[in-house]
Order: sequence, then C-alpha cells, then structure tokens
Amino acid sequence: MKAVRDATYWAEQVRSGEISAAELLDYTLMKIEHLNPQYNAVIAHDILQAKQDLPKTRQGFFAGVPFPLKMLGQSHAGLPATASSRLFENDVATRDSYYVTKLMEAGFTPFGQTNAPEFGFKNITDSALYGDTRNVWNLAHYSGGSSGGAASAVAAGMFPIAGASDGGGSIRIPASFSGLIGLKMTRGRMPQGPDGFRSWQGASIAGALTVSVRDTARFVAEMQVVQEAAPYQAPLLDKERLLTISEPKKRLDIAFSLEAPIAGIEISDDAKNAVLNAVAFLKSQGHHVYEVPFPLDARYLIESYYQMNAAETAAMLLPWERMAGQKLTSDAVELLTYALLETGRKTPVASYIDALDEWDDVAAIFEKNIFEDYDAFLTPTTAKTAPKIGEELMSSEVLEKMGNIADKSFAEQLEIIEEAFERSLAYSPYTFISNLTGQPAISLPVYVSDTTNLPMGIQFWGRKNSEIELLEIAKEFENHGQFRLPDYYC
Repeated sequence: MKAVRDATYWAEQVRSGEISAAELLDYTLMKIEHLNPQYNAVIAHDILQAKQDLPKTRQGFFAGVPFPLKMLGQSHAGLPATASSRLFENDVATRDSYYVTKLMEAGFTPFGQTNAPEFGFKNITDSALYGDTRNVWNLAHYSGGSSGGAASAVAAGMFPIAGASDGGGSIRIPASFSGLIGLKMTRGRMPQGPDGFRSWQGASIAGALTVSVRDTARFVAEMQVVQEAAPYQAPLLDKERLLTISEPKKRLDIAFSLEAPIAGIEISDDAKNAVLNAVAFLKSQGHHVYEVPFPLDARYLIESYYQMNAAETAAMLLPWERMAGQKLTSDAVELLTYALLETGRKTPVASYIDALDEWDDVAAIFEKNIFEDYDAFLTPTTAKTAPKIGEELMSSEVLEKMGNIADKSFAEQLEIIEEAFERSLAYSPYTFISNLTGQPAISLPVYVSDTTNLPMGIQFWGRKNSEIELLEIAKEFENHGQFRLPDYYC
C-alpha cells in the first residue's frame, strides 16, 4: 500500500531534517497560492505570524506541521474572528481558544483559516462574506459544510489535516462529500472554551478532517483532555492503543440500516450501494453483519434541534444588540441567521428544556435497540452525493417567509425554520442525531459514485467512548485498500 503524505509523514520529514518547519510553511503557502483560487477553501492566512509561532510548537509530535483553523470557534490571538459573518468581518481574536492552545502543545503551527457558512448553520459552505467553497472532485459542486473550507483544503493537498467542528454533521458531511475521514468524537472529549463551554448544549464538538487512520488516532491521542471547568467530560482513552491502532482483534457484530432516519426522505442508490459494498467487505473479513430497522423516526428530534439552533442564536446575538443599542435586521446578517434569531426570541423556556430532554431519551433508545446487541452501527453518512453550487436549497417562497418571520407566532416560526432546512436535510438526515446523543461516529471514504464521480461516505456509529473501536474498524478498511481518497493522495 502506497504511503500517504499525511500529517504524520510531514512530522517525520521535519523530525528527520528532510525539511525544516519554516520550509514546510513556505511550501504550504506556495500550494495555497497555486490551488486555493480554484476552491476558495482558505480565506485568510498570515505567514509572518505562523513563523513567529514556530518556536512555541517545537515539542509536540506534530512539530512543524501547518494546521489551518476553521473560521468558526477556533480562535488564535491576532487572527480574524469573523464566524464567516459580515456582522463581525472586522473582528480580531484577542486570545486563543483552548482547542488552539492544545493544538500548539501537540506541535501544530496554526496557519490559514478556512471557509465556513455564517455561524456554521448549513451543510454547504456559501458564506455571503467569503463566497462558495468548491468541491475538489468537481468544481460545480459544494464540498460540504460547515467545515467545507477545511475539506477542500485537505482534499486539494494544501494541508494533510485541518481543523473542523461538528454540531450537526459538520465534520462528517464534508468528509462524505469530499472523500476524507471525519470523526465526530464523544461529547466532552475535545478541549472546550474559554468561550462557549457548552457549545450548542454539547451538540457541537471540535475535531479534524484527515486522510489516514493513524493521523485521526494520533489527533485524538494528542488532543483529548479532561477539563475541570467543562460541563461535559469524557474519560481519557488508552493513549498507547490510539498510537498503535490496529484492526479489530475479534470478529464483530455489526448492525446496518438502509432506512431513512426521517420518514419521507429518500436514500439514494449511491448511499445504499456504499453501505452494501461495506457490508460485503465486512462479511469477507469474518464479521457478523445484520440488517436492522433504523431505531426511530427522528422527525421530532430534528424539530428539537432547530429549537436549540434558534435559542442559541438568540443567546449569541442579543448581547451584540444590547451593546449596539439596536435590533439586528435582515440586512445585517444572512436571512437564515435572522430567521433563527427571531425564532429564538420567542422560544419558550419549557419547550427548550423538553427538547434537551429528548436528546437523552434518544441516547437511551440507541443503547437499548442497537448497542446492547451490536458492537457498531453502519449507515450512509449522507443520503446523497454533494449538491451543485447554485442548487435551490431554499425556495423563493421560503426566503420570503423568513424575511417576514418576526411577526409570526413561535409555532409558525418553527414551521418556517423546518421548511427552510428541509431540502438540505434531504442530503444529510443522519448525522445530527449523534450530536444530540453525544455518541461518536466516523465517516469513511469508501465509495465514489459511478454516475456523478463524487464521493459518498459510510458512517459507523459507536456507543459513547468507543472511538478506539471505531478507529480499528476504519483501520481494517484502510489496510485492505477500501479507501477512495482524493487524487492528491493516490
């Protein structure tokens, strides 16, 4: 199997003296300047600050490896902190997030910031501030969201690894659409804060997009943390096992489902074929694989997710209104943000608490109906391959309703929000569920559509704290040549 030029490869090159950390930064800058105009993945970079940071990042395993930060929640003092919103386009971070502090302890050098949709609300990357991010496999399509810039930066070969975060699938959706590995970890495993310790009430967690299982495992090993101040915590995983990740040592019982998690959503033939190919491979390796129904109809759960989005948007933007002494209008932010803000103003407290309680109920459903009997659960990552840039994911009628949402009742507002997301949800109906339950899930790049020549990921779900077991399954696919990575890595 050909060695992949992943982050571990470049760390070893720096350590052996084949290339210096400063030279690797210059080489990365050259790739950005050459490749980025095609994809619009990297929307800011500061080579001088990155070189000033080099002395601070010489000790960790990944010492010398440049690492792009997502322009959303991954703050590094002195760099733009816009959240991809025109509202904050002139903002600059005054301190590092704990995620970035931990990155630098692991040896990574922050360099470059990647595109994301405004405040991370979408499964595509189409920021009004920065523009569309294009898919490396086909420029006419999106690379996914909200970590779409990170996905294209890695898929194009500008970086071998990139910062990402996942509040409803924002690591795994771009991994599926762009042919990468995307692990959403157990709630509380990654560094949080100092702003937003709860991060969408624990639904959102930081991570990375990668091209190798060893990079993913090493990233978990270097970045996992228990923070005394954090409201959500997970026990540290066995670091030695992470650093020597291997195929499963026993044959597993794996459940799979080809059913949609939400009634009325159609799962494409590509998605089904990707899972069935994986099932055939697992059986060939001696694992026991069983088809099961999806354990719930998650329509009510997506409604609770939208309530959370709305309430969190209001909590985020109301302080700005108080400081500015004015109310935000639909001209100041993108229309979806405005609609969520106005809905958040009217979200009843009791309804919001009920929504959060539903998340815990669903975690119990998965434990009883899936993980009591099976070691892992396999589904498509996304229901379809990536949408085309310019595809009408919100109709003109919905956009008009969103613009007039302020005067509606809360129930009417929530209906408008559901309608606004419905076409996007048809692409990614699976991923948000594990954000709400807090369990880990990993998207693997094992399939490319014969009709669109676009990637389609499969997703393995695990019980909480089962990242090592999921990575062992991923390693088995990787070792046996099952991955379909972007051309740069082939």
